[in-house]
Amino acid sequence: MAGYVICAFCGARIRSDRARCLRCGELLQAAAPAPAPLRPEWLQRAPGRTFIAGALVSLAVLIGIGVFMESDAPASRNALAPASTAGSRAGVAGSRPSTSIPGIGTVPEPATAMDANRIAGAAFTVGNLDEARRRYEEALQKRADDPEALNGLGLVLVRQGQVDDAIAHFTRAAQLSPDKWSYHFNLAHALGEGSHWEESIAEYRVASRLFPEDYATEYNLGMALHKKGDDQAAIPEFERAIALAPGEPTFHLSLGMSLEKTGKAADAAREYGQYLAMDPSAPDAEKLKAHIQALASGSGQRPADPRTPPAP
Repeated sequence: MAGYVICAFCGARIRSDRARCLRCGELLQAAAPAPAPLRPEWLQRAPGRTFIAGALVSLAVLIGIGVFMESDAPASRNALAPASTAGSRAGVAGSRPSTSIPGIGTVPEPATAMDANRIAGAAFTVGNLDEARRRYEEALQKRADDPEALNGLGLVLVRQGQVDDAIAHFTRAAQLSPDKWSYHFNLAHALGEGSHWEESIAEYRVASRLFPEDYATEYNLGMALHKKGDDQAAIPEFERAIALAPGEPTFHLSLGMSLEKTGKAADAAREYGQYLAMDPSAPDAEKLKAHIQALASGSGQRPADPRTPPAP
């Protein structure tokens, strides 16, 4: 089965064998791998196997720098310039002292918060988190209430495991720019990382109102509700995500899990079957087939309690 990558333009979690991102339509490039997914209990019995299921905030959990960082319109495809051009965007070469950054090249030292943000964004894109953090902090020294720098630093802090600090930065960014979908989306993700499900759900709902056509927002909202234990409310969110991105098989698996949790065994079996039809070579496919048969016979075991965090 194909692996998953994070789209460098919009942050969506997309199968690596696809040529273009389902969300923004851009060509897929090398990107950070997607995180380990959540698995139902009945698919966790074979040690060492990784089942590609619908993980909490697995779409954009490692958020690409693209629209989450810079665009005012959620559907914008204007991503940060590639590393090779970051220096020219940061300023005119030779106009001020420059520095060499691994993975980016030589760039002029930033004169403004915007310059620092661009360098930070380029560093984040190539995985240089320490440099990205230093530059975002530098931008905030130049302009303390810069929402882009606050949001960018929040992304770095999430990647570095400092979730509480990230929440504070995303919260401030969202307060400064309340109509910016990406800030609410990133805040919702960080709140989910900290298991603050009520707050996470509330922020995903704000993000959904700001960008109702985004399948990642709808899917992540469904997963947050699932993790909270409200599978009845999660079902329509998963259904909306499927309607927005019908080519994503894992959405059917997640919907099946919530349907099964609410006692709708036949509907769950249908969604599991749809998942296998779309991805017949999925790991643990045989085990899932056996579970579908067990559901049909009335002996299926319910998935694990969604409020129990998955093992790292």
